[in-house]
Amino acid sequence: MPALRRVVAMLAIALAAWTVSARQAAPDAIETADQFQGSAAEQFLAKARVRELRDIGTGVTLPQRATLELQGVQHRAIFKVIDVIKPGITQLSGGSSEVNFQDTWQTEIAAYVVDLMIGLKMVPATVERSINGQRGSLQWWVQSMMAEAERQKKNVQAPDEELFKQRLLKMHLYDQLIANVDRHMNNILITKDFDLRLIDHSRSFRQSRELKDPTRLTRFSQSLLEGVARLEYQELRKRTGRWLLDNQIRALLARRDAILALAKQRIAEQGEAAVIYP
Repeated sequence: MPALRRVVAMLAIALAAWTVSARQAAPDAIETADQFQGSAAEQFLAKARVRELRDIGTGVTLPQRATLELQGVQHRAIFKVIDVIKPGITQLSGGSSEVNFQDTWQTEIAAYVVDLMIGLKMVPATVERSINGQRGSLQWWVQSMMAEAERQKKNVQAPDEELFKQRLLKMHLYDQLIANVDRHMNNILITKDFDLRLIDHSRSFRQSRELKDPTRLTRFSQSLLEGVARLEYQELRKRTGRWLLDNQIRALLARRDAILALAKQRIAEQGEAAVIYP
């Protein structure tokens, strides 16, 4: 059995390298969810050798860019080690304050896992890994055309405006679900087909049970609502308990209930056709 497990592990590593290699053979191709997420990307992040690690030079969490190599195939990733927890009241730079402030690499991983659980397909694969004696999150470097900040500055219009709006609505629902307090225009990445890739979730999973900004939730994806409705305590505990406190998991479930209740209310007031999209 140990020998069989070793063979299986080697095959998984080879598959991960082959998957990345096949993608890099067509650099202009758009990464699909099963390429920037899932077991192949996770295995690559976990097993690849770190050839280079350098500061990116931007971002308050001081992320580093890692160049990884596995069986001759290279890909980049983002490595974060920030792990700040401040009990009590913390004054923030914008003049606001927050109770029990937290900024940690651990919620980067939890955010990816929740994406998988609800079927969002926007957060790149993220794993826990130790590099140079420091433990942190290692996240797949996704292909993107521009950040939302640049799109707005240049007034670039999506070829399908309605589809793009629907994707933004999915992002808003996800941010309300995970209590992400740090979504801004530079951590929304846009691909060539105007899909979204969401990064920077180190300030997520606050313990508030209320939605931070329910006014953003005006319409709802049917498939995403179904994914949110499937969330339950035991599975969340099993899959995210390594990185989240029990109170954070229970708060997420309370926000899940609030989202489902709000969707039901919107449908009752406006009709399903005006509120629900696929």
